[in-house]
Amino acid sequence: MNYKLLPLILLLFAMSCRRNNEVKPRHQEVVDAVFGSGHIENRDQYAVMANQEGFLKEVFVKEGDSVRKGEILYRIDGQVQQTQVANAMDNLKFARTNVAPSSPQVEQLKIQIVQAQTKATTDSLTYARYQRLVKTHAVSNSDMENAGVQYTASASNLEVLKRNLADLQHNLKNSVDNARAQYNIQSQNNDYYSVRAKADGIIFTLTRRVGDYIKKGDQMAEVGAGSPIIKLYIAEDDIRRVQPGQEALISLNSNKDSVYKALITKIYPAFDSNQQAFTVEASFQQIPPVLINGTQLQGNVILEDKKDALVIPSYYLLPGDSVLLKQNKEKRAVKVGIRTLEWTEILSGVGENDVLIQPKNN
Repeated sequence: MNYKLLPLILLLFAMSCRRNNEVKPRHQEVVDAVFGSGHIENRDQYAVMANQEGFLKEVFVKEGDSVRKGEILYRIDGQVQQTQVANAMDNLKFARTNVAPSSPQVEQLKIQIVQAQTKATTDSLTYARYQRLVKTHAVSNSDMENAGVQYTASASNLEVLKRNLADLQHNLKNSVDNARAQYNIQSQNNDYYSVRAKADGIIFTLTRRVGDYIKKGDQMAEVGAGSPIIKLYIAEDDIRRVQPGQEALISLNSNKDSVYKALITKIYPAFDSNQQAFTVEASFQQIPPVLINGTQLQGNVILEDKKDALVIPSYYLLPGDSVLLKQNKEKRAVKVGIRTLEWTEILSGVGENDVLIQPKNN
């Protein structure tokens, strides 16, 4: 059925009913729907926020541009941070120089170790010779013992120097690691001055210009990514009747002559206090040829659709679900089905041959 014809059919039928103040139940299509208003968004739409503060130095994109993930959109002036990066790099270079095998500290200890090794070797040979000579009484026991003490001291000094070298190399390596970590931190902080796209998309809005002072956390752009979706706001009284999978008929404010079909895909669990409604997402079954992010729209979520229902105008229904018959002005209870502002489905109680009269209070 052409839903756009429903208002005209209703108007003609209502005019006829009001003229005669009476009506017979009739068979026609009746649609039970929940109304909502909303707008178009992109599924992965996101705001670009500033991670640092300072004056905006450069803008690299404009509205409508396509951007890739990681692409630089803005550059905030960060000269102080760049100086810190340079200092961190100098410290890293200095630490790497110190840890090199040819560094002065390492080289000096290595020379001392070579000298200590030579002395320990000489003292070892002397001690061994004295051990042989003492047997022939060529040297005294005290001379041999003194040679042994000298060798022990030389060997101990050599081990101390080797441990000192190992400790020095370990400490210098730690210095390199710490300097590298500081450089990485400062580089990352410096990168925060480059505001980048978080995902592929299209620039919808740019909210800052060159020269603006930017605070950390300021929104700087809106980027649309992903497929378009419909955001509908449904009244609190109606949300319990809406379920995922139901069909919705969507009319865009930019093209009110066309109606597009969509399916409800998600119902947000929390009440939106700003909209004073619940939020529902829907996806187009066929995306309109021209679709602009932010376009306002109206939609009807179809709850039930009967092609050949027995209906009466809703204003002929009395409180407590009864109608007033023309014959003897009898009040008769009826069982109703679908209710809309315009029509009420009659399941039992009257038939299409009964004549109803409009209640006076309506």
